[in-house]
Amino acid sequence: MILKKSSNLGAWLHLAKIYAIIWLEKRARTKRKYDFTDLGFLALLALSVCALLYMISELSISHKELDKLYSSDSWLFAWLRLCVEVFGANDYALRGSFVLLHALNMLLMYSIGRIYLSRPNDSLFLALIYALIPGVNISALMLYESGFILFVLLLICYMQLRFRYIPYVMIFIAGCFDLVFCVLFVALGIYALIHRKTKTLIASLIGFGVNMFLYSSSIGGVPSAHFLDVLGSMAMLFSPLLFLYYVYTLYAALARRKEDSMMVLISASGLVLCLLLSLRQEIDIISFAPLCVVGLPVLVFGFFSDMRVRLKAYRGRFKLRMFFVFSVLCLETFGIYGNKISYIFSPKPNFAYPYYIAKDVANELKARGIDSLKVQDSRLSLRLGFYGIGAGNNICLYSNVLDTSADKANRQNATHQNPTQNTPVRKNASSENIDIVYLGRIVASFKLVRSNACRI
Repeated sequence: MILKKSSNLGAWLHLAKIYAIIWLEKRARTKRKYDFTDLGFLALLALSVCALLYMISELSISHKELDKLYSSDSWLFAWLRLCVEVFGANDYALRGSFVLLHALNMLLMYSIGRIYLSRPNDSLFLALIYALIPGVNISALMLYESGFILFVLLLICYMQLRFRYIPYVMIFIAGCFDLVFCVLFVALGIYALIHRKTKTLIASLIGFGVNMFLYSSSIGGVPSAHFLDVLGSMAMLFSPLLFLYYVYTLYAALARRKEDSMMVLISASGLVLCLLLSLRQEIDIISFAPLCVVGLPVLVFGFFSDMRVRLKAYRGRFKLRMFFVFSVLCLETFGIYGNKISYIFSPKPNFAYPYYIAKDVANELKARGIDSLKVQDSRLSLRLGFYGIGAGNNICLYSNVLDTSADKANRQNATHQNPTQNTPVRKNASSENIDIVYLGRIVASFKLVRSNACRI
């Protein structure tokens, strides 16, 4: 009896495998062999991943990230807690999932480019643009859901372009995860209107209603305009010139070429919905940004199409235009990866300072054989706890105020007038300084006091 059931199960699995192969053969739009462009993409992917891993080695967990990690009920932070529990409390376990998602998204973007764009090298240029976008790099390093959102959107677009099939089940499942996915139902409804598919239109309306029912609390409150803020944030996440060119090419795809693929409809619907919502309330721009990133193949197609339709003698201005766009993009991306260079000119904290210091301090303490102490800065104390530095009583860590050339004289005068503001250390207590140095400049300084009588 058991053998009979197992044989029937094997027959069903074999039949399902045959049907899957037939479906893939029937639906596949392109068949190609691997070429040198693919090797170039793999090299670009490896370079991007290595750059992100290097940045992870430089970053520390911020206080906001730590608070969300252990207090948020979202599925993302539940997954991150599992990663930290399995692989240990370190930045690679915390942020490694986002780098993996970045690699998958980059692969999907390249694959879409091989289908959508006319030449293989265009796809390589598309992957390069994607890897350099500041918002993409931020989502691959910070603890945001945008990487997962972008993965779902790119997968839907890839399936529609390659297999000429809209994954309705995936769209409806995604609609239950986040408010951002309401754009999928808007794009699906527009697609149904264009192709006169009544059932698809009804299904998209139902899906949109379910999404609004689940996440309607995200849309509410006292109306307040944030249009310019959102527009500026999107321009910075994309790079200003690239964002302007993106809007132009998206308009050209809809108005001139009359494209109706899900990729174009999702990009246009996402941009319009994001700007409309910003007219009445503040929105989470990091979550909505992936809706625009999906349309990058449209931007690259528009650029090469506008250039190649002209004679070679008249292509110079288009190349110059893209050169300026690409230069600003590279400059902004360099500002993310090389932000520590700002400390050469001034020791004052830059925009990335909340993601520094903690791991460096923890390493200095471990090098001195210290695994527990009292910390004057309560936020730093919590961050040190993530790296294995617990609470103790015999050692204290005080924050020293860095003296800049402008403030040094004023601070010295204040110290002479009020000597009690110095660090409370007994004469018989041993103390030492811990300086955090970036590129030859001290960016943070602490006093370590070893005494049972030290107090915070």
